[in-house]
Amino acid sequence: MPDSNKPKLDTKLLQSLIENVTDYAVALLDAQGRITSCNAGARQLHRCRDDELVGHHFSRFHSDEDKAAGKAESLLDQARSTGRAAGEAWRQRADGSRFWASFLITPLRNEAGEVAGFGEIVCDLSDHKLREEKLRAGAEQFRMLVDSVDEYAIYMLDADGYVTTWNSGAQQMKGYSAADIIGKNFSCFYTPEEKAAGKPQYNLGYARQHGACHDRGLRVRKDGSTFHADVLITALRDKTGAIRGYSKVTRDVTDQIRTREIEAARIAAEKANKAKDQFLAALSHELRTPLTPALAAAGFLAERASSIAPEYIEELEIIRRNIQLEARLIDDLLDVTRITRGMLQLQRTRVDAHLVVQNALDVAAAAINEKALLVMTDFAAGEHHLWADPVRLQQVFWNLINNAVKFTGEGGSIKISTQTVDGWWQFAIADTGIGVEPDRQGALFRAFEQAGPAARNFGGLGLGLAISKNLVELHGGKIAMESAGKDQGSVFTVTMPIARFEEPHPAESSRSRNARAKALRILLVEDHGDTRRTLSSLLRHFGHTISIADCVQAALDAVKSEEFDAVLSDIGLPDGTGYDIIARAKKKQSLKGVALTGFGMEEDVRRSQEAGFDYHLTKPIDFAELRKVLAELSAKKT
Repeated sequence: MPDSNKPKLDTKLLQSLIENVTDYAVALLDAQGRITSCNAGARQLHRCRDDELVGHHFSRFHSDEDKAAGKAESLLDQARSTGRAAGEAWRQRADGSRFWASFLITPLRNEAGEVAGFGEIVCDLSDHKLREEKLRAGAEQFRMLVDSVDEYAIYMLDADGYVTTWNSGAQQMKGYSAADIIGKNFSCFYTPEEKAAGKPQYNLGYARQHGACHDRGLRVRKDGSTFHADVLITALRDKTGAIRGYSKVTRDVTDQIRTREIEAARIAAEKANKAKDQFLAALSHELRTPLTPALAAAGFLAERASSIAPEYIEELEIIRRNIQLEARLIDDLLDVTRITRGMLQLQRTRVDAHLVVQNALDVAAAAINEKALLVMTDFAAGEHHLWADPVRLQQVFWNLINNAVKFTGEGGSIKISTQTVDGWWQFAIADTGIGVEPDRQGALFRAFEQAGPAARNFGGLGLGLAISKNLVELHGGKIAMESAGKDQGSVFTVTMPIARFEEPHPAESSRSRNARAKALRILLVEDHGDTRRTLSSLLRHFGHTISIADCVQAALDAVKSEEFDAVLSDIGLPDGTGYDIIARAKKKQSLKGVALTGFGMEEDVRRSQEAGFDYHLTKPIDFAELRKVLAELSAKKT
C-alpha cells in the first residue's frame, strides 16, 4: 500500500530540475541499457545531439577497456541484484575525448516489481573533485533513485526557502524525518551566529543571481549537534525564467576535514623533528670542534706520561676524562635522535660479554678510585659469548656502571655479577647509592627523566638509561631495575640472548696492527685554528709530512702542485665542503680520504662515503684512533 503520509512530489518541478541541470548527465535506460531519454546535461557532457544519445546503448560512452571487459553489462546486473551500481571510471565523449566520471545507476521497477529500466546520473569529476555525486532531484520516475542515496542530503526548497522534498540521506545526515522538516524554512540548519548574520538569505540570493551557490561551513542537526558540510544550492527556473525553487545537495565532510587536520599535524611534527635534528646536528658540530684539539693534545700527553712531572699526571687525566665525558653527552643527544627515527643500526659480531664489562669498568676506574668505592665482581656465567655490537654493548655497561658510581656516596660499594639463566646471559649491578622511590622507578628509562630532585644534584641529561634500554632491546634483550626506596640502593639487570652458533672470530684483518707505520704525505684541511695547529704538530711529531689548507680553494691548489697519500679534511669549510675537495682530489691523484668532522649522524657518514672519503672520524678526534687509521693507510701503502 502506498504511504499516504509521504509527501507528494511536484512532478513538473522535478522534471524541470532534471532538464535544467547542466552539471550532471541524467538519462533513462530501457531494460537492455539503451538510452530512452536524457537531459541537457547529458548532451553537454557528451558533446553530442539528442539523436546521437537516444536509441544508443549507454556503453557507447564507456572507455574501450571497459567495453572489452563487458563492464556495462556488469553494472546493470549489479544494479538489478543490489539496487544500485556506483563508482568512478574513464568515460569518453562523442568527439573521442576522455573525462573521469562519477556515475550512479538505479533500477526502475514497475508496479509488478520487475525492472523496467534504469536511471543513470553521470558527473564530470575532472575539475570538480570536491563536488562528488551532487545529485539533483529528478522526475517522478527518479524518486526511488533520489531516496536511495544515503551519502548526500538531497532536497528541494520553494522560492522562499521552505523545504518541499526530503530524501533518506537528508534524514540520516540531519536527523529530521520528512514529516518533521517539510514545510519548515531551511535556515534551521544554520548556526545561530550565521542566522543572525543573514547567511541563509544571502546564499539563496547568491544562487538566484548567479545560478548556484557553493558553500562550506558548520550545519546543525535536529539534536543540536553540528557537522562540517559541503553545500550546493542550485536555482530552478520555469520557462519564463522565474524562480520556482532551489535544489540543495549537502555532503558531510567532517571526516575529510579531520583527516586533513591530522595530516597537517603530522607534517608539522615532521618539520619540527627535522628542524630539531638539524639543530642538534649543528649544535653537536659547534660543541665538538673546540674539543678536538684539547682531546688530541691530552691523549698525546697521556701516552707520554713518563716524561711529565708526576704531580701533573692526575690533572692531565682529569682533563682527558672530562673532555671524553663532554663528547659522550653530545653523543647521547644524537643517539636519542637516531633511536627516535629508527636510524640506529648495530654492527654485530661474536662478543665476549665479560671482556666488554671489564673494558667498561676500566673506563670508569678513575671515577671509582676518586670516590674510594669498593667494587666486587663475580663473573659466574659459564656461557658469556653474545652476538652483539661490542661498542654499543660497552656503552650500555658504561652507562650502568657510571650511574652506580655517580649515585653512590664516597666509601660505598658496587657489586657486579653475571650468571646464565635458562639459556640467557644475565648481568646485574647493585649499588649502595641514593636509591629510587617507587613512584619514580617507571620514569627512569624515559628520555630526559631522572630519579627525582635528589638525582638532579648529580648532573647529567637523563639520557643514559633511556638509550641503554633501547640498545638492549635492539639486541633482543631486556633491562630492569629494582630499589627498596630512598637511600636503599639500586639493582639494574640486563638479560641478553646467548649466541647459539659459533661465529668466526674477527680476522686480524690488518697487518697494520703489527706493521710499522710508514710516514705519509698528508694534506690537512681545517678552518679551526687551534685544531689545525694541534693536529699538524702531532702528525709531524709522528713523522708524517704535513701540508695545511684552511679552505676548499687552498686545498685544491695544494692538490694541483703536490702529491699526497691522504687528505684529512673537515667537512664544513668557509668556501665549500670537504666533499668538494675529496671528490676532485681523487680525480687527480690516487689517495685516501679521512673526514674529520663534528657531523656524526648516519646520514653524514653515508654522505661522506658517497663523496669519496674512506674513513669518517667524528670530533672530538681521539688522537689514538686517528693514528690507528693512519697506520692502516700506511700498511696499505706498504
